[in-house]
Amino acid sequence: MRKYRSWLLGFGIGIILGASMLQLILLAQKQAVMVAEPLTREELNAEAKKAGLVLLTTEQLETKINEAVASVQKDSGQETDDINSGMNDTESALTPPGANEEGQPSATPTDGAESEQPEASASEPANTEEFTLYIRYGMSLTEVANALFEQGIIEDTKDFINEARPIAKKMNVGNAVFIGKPTVKEIMSELTRKK
Repeated sequence: MRKYRSWLLGFGIGIILGASMLQLILLAQKQAVMVAEPLTREELNAEAKKAGLVLLTTEQLETKINEAVASVQKDSGQETDDINSGMNDTESALTPPGANEEGQPSATPTDGAESEQPEASASEPANTEEFTLYIRYGMSLTEVANALFEQGIIEDTKDFINEARPIAKKMNVGNAVFIGKPTVKEIMSELTRKK
C-alpha cells in the first residue's frame, strides 16, 4: 500500500478536481439559460412574494406616491395650524424677563461683564466650522498631518507628528470630524475613535 500511496493520492485529488469542474460547468450552463430567457411578469411576482415584496406597475407606483405625498401634506398642514394657534399662548412665556410689553429690551443699565457675554457667545458659532477627513486603510501619520495642515486644523506638521506618534498604528479607517480648532489630544482621540 505504501508503494502506491502517491499514486492513490494523485488519483483522489484528480477525482475531486474533476467533480468540482463538472459542477462549475453545469452551474455556468444554468446561468447562461437564465440570462438568455427573461423572467415573465408572473415569475417576477412569485420571486417578489418569496422575498416579502410587492411588484407594482409604474401607474400603481405613481398612485401610491401621490397618496403618500397627499397624506403627508395633510398631516403637516394640521400640525402647522396647531403650532400657529399655540404660538399666541407661548409668546409671553418666551419673552426675556428684562423686556417690555412690545418685546423690546428695557433700557436699564447692565454690568460690563453681562454685556461682554453675548459678544463672546456670538463669536463662538463663527469658530465652529466642521472639517471632515477620510482616513484610508494604511494611511501614514505624515499623510494625515499634511491633510490636517491643508484644512487649517494644525499649524505645524512636524510638531503634530511628534506628539501623535503613539497613535500612528492605531488610527481607524473612516471619516474623522473636527469642529472648530481642536487640540492635539482631541485630534488624536478622533483619529483613534471607532467609526
